[in-house]
Amino acid sequence: IELAEALLAVTPFARRAFFCNSGAEANEVMLKLARKYHADRGDPGRHEIVSTVNSFHGRTLFTVTAGGQEKYQHGFEPLVPGVRHVPFGDRAALDAALGPKTAAFIVEPILGEAGVVPAPDGYLEAARELTRRKGALLCLDEIQTGMGRTGRLWGVDHSGVVPDIMCLGKSIGGGVMPLSAFIAPADIWE
Repeated sequence: IELAEALLAVTPFARRAFFCNSGAEANEVMLKLARKYHADRGDPGRHEIVSTVNSFHGRTLFTVTAGGQEKYQHGFEPLVPGVRHVPFGDRAALDAALGPKTAAFIVEPILGEAGVVPAPDGYLEAARELTRRKGALLCLDEIQTGMGRTGRLWGVDHSGVVPDIMCLGKSIGGGVMPLSAFIAPADIWE
């Protein structure tokens, strides 16, 4: 409870935290929650996930599918349906990919597995505006970038963007125990 309260104290947009064992598990639950959020509001057809090429979100089947790297997907086909990829940093491609079936856009503030590639200036702000306008959730994967690893508490803090859901991992366990979490406002959970 103390860790949840501490995380929520530094993420004013969030009201609840859910703890997991790994970043993959946190991202998996985040993606499922994004789909459930829309289904619970009467729009079960809004189930697609948009992600970026060269992203990495974990090694479960859903997160391997969401990750935009074929080398991690090979041999696990058929992958989870309803996941599309756009080039990282391409606002026009993101705009074109987000549609009436999109539940969420999952993005890392900095691509880690692709060689430490920061989001281009204005990209996360554009993603926030586009997802809001098109009714999709903005899901931030801060597994590798959170807890001060970029010079700010969260990697997204460099842009000032507030996501709908955010996943945290690696460093919240202090290198001693496997621990991850995702945090979100109360209305996302209901």
